[in-house]
Amino acid sequence: MDSIGQKLKKTRVIKNLQLSDISKELRISEEILNNFEKDYIQKDIDPVFLIGHLRSYCSFLELDQTEIVNQFKGSHITIEKLNLEIKRPVDEKNFLFTNKLISFALIIIIFFSFYFLFIEVDKSNREYALIPDLPENYIATIEKANLDSSIEDNIIVKKESENFVKIENLTNTSSAIASTKKNENYKSIVTLKFLDDTWVQLRDVNDEIVLSQLMNKNDEYSYDVDLKYSITSGNAGHIMVLIDQSVRGKIGKKGQVVDSLVLNKDFSN
Repeated sequence: MDSIGQKLKKTRVIKNLQLSDISKELRISEEILNNFEKDYIQKDIDPVFLIGHLRSYCSFLELDQTEIVNQFKGSHITIEKLNLEIKRPVDEKNFLFTNKLISFALIIIIFFSFYFLFIEVDKSNREYALIPDLPENYIATIEKANLDSSIEDNIIVKKESENFVKIENLTNTSSAIASTKKNENYKSIVTLKFLDDTWVQLRDVNDEIVLSQLMNKNDEYSYDVDLKYSITSGNAGHIMVLIDQSVRGKIGKKGQVVDSLVLNKDFSN
């Protein structure tokens, strides 16, 4: 029985063909075709490519491709049998136990998440952050802001309550008189004594601002009662009125807002 190489070469010679011409026609290296005819297999070429070239060469020579390729595989290509490692079957009991454990853990996590997100919020005993008291020097500033807001919204209460505070004995009655000097005709002097930090504004009869500032505790401001200054303050309970060095009382209650209050000589307003 002829070998593959002998069949190829014999057929080529009968057809009077040259290897060089076949190589150019099939675009296969002449060396590979020559090795086929010599039954020599190059180890550096993948068998898949060799089989492909062999099929092309057989087709060109009009030979039975299937027969020659099968003969080539049986003669030159060795099939290595792989030692297949048979894996041990998975223990289904352990697998099911693991799934159950994971499911149980997820249920616990969901339960506690729901508890802390929704139920814990509704507890009656809540802990609130402690808010520190405002510094005292901010109180007067807040009073001014509240007063300005009240004036803008036209909700200032211009109702005055009757004089209700007991007369307080004040030993320090020194006054800083900011009005004209006393002349021969005696004029009553109004002195405003500030019992705590308070914002105050004084306007004259022409609605011009005479004083507008934050007065500190124990500050005093005096003016001629005939000037009829209108008093606006955010905390009437911090302003004590003295007329001719005589204590008459406060212009209002603690925290009360007064707007454009004009004091008369007998403090009856």
